[in-house]
Amino acid sequence: MNYLLTVLKGLAMGAADVVPGVSGGTIAYLTGIYQRLLDAIHAAGGSMWVALRREGVAAAWKAVDGWFLVALLSGIGFSIVTLSKLVLWGLDHHPTVVWSFFFGLIVASLKMLFRDVRGAWLMFALGIVLGFVLSSMPAGRVELTPGFTFVAGFLAICAMILPGISGSFILVLLGAYEPILNALHNREMGTVVLFAVGCLLGLLTFGRLLRWLFHRFEQATVSLMTGFIVGSLVKVWPFRSTWKGWEVPVSPAAWQAETGLPIDWLALAVAAAVGAFVVLGLDRWAQARQTAA
Repeated sequence: MNYLLTVLKGLAMGAADVVPGVSGGTIAYLTGIYQRLLDAIHAAGGSMWVALRREGVAAAWKAVDGWFLVALLSGIGFSIVTLSKLVLWGLDHHPTVVWSFFFGLIVASLKMLFRDVRGAWLMFALGIVLGFVLSSMPAGRVELTPGFTFVAGFLAICAMILPGISGSFILVLLGAYEPILNALHNREMGTVVLFAVGCLLGLLTFGRLLRWLFHRFEQATVSLMTGFIVGSLVKVWPFRSTWKGWEVPVSPAAWQAETGLPIDWLALAVAAAVGAFVVLGLDRWAQARQTAA
């Protein structure tokens, strides 16, 4: 059951990571596996190899929390290959409905997030400002060079594991989102390998830094990340417009006047309610398990 649940959480992370503006790290944080993921990443860079030399493969597998990583990565990979197509189709054909789902999911999660914010309000405010600015910045356009491809992978994976900031959105800001997707689609293996190496190095280094911050400055780190998530709500608000290249939230009336498109309020309400139900249901289930334990 735990293995299946971890796979489902991986599915949610993978679907989120494909959408520019929604962070897989946020999903990991909301579903209660974030610290475990950081511990596994930390082990992959150190204690796994020590255990392998001293006690063999079985001990190394246990040190890196192997079955957890297999379940999580299986869900993420399957989601990117399959569910992501559905998400991207939704963004093309019913974008406000998809954004309403993610908006409802993240707003409902604030109930859980604020339980962990105790006193570090300055860091919380800083997180809101940074999340808002990063989520509103205008996108860039670049040509993929080997060095830039490596750096793009490094930065994207750092954002992916940081709650509130989307790895795919960082690629959009860098102007590398479409070129990387095209490289994957066209099987340009040199570009793909360079990007993957950047991701791997970023995962091993930034993941260790985050774990250290959690252990040394837990309240400040949690408050900053919660602020990131609150600030990034601007990116998942269903009604947005562009102002001097920056993407800003607007009222439904202003959005409708600008686009001339109808608003299906029932569909938006249902999507937001489903998103809220998902995260609140997971929270209630997790609390029930803790009480039973």
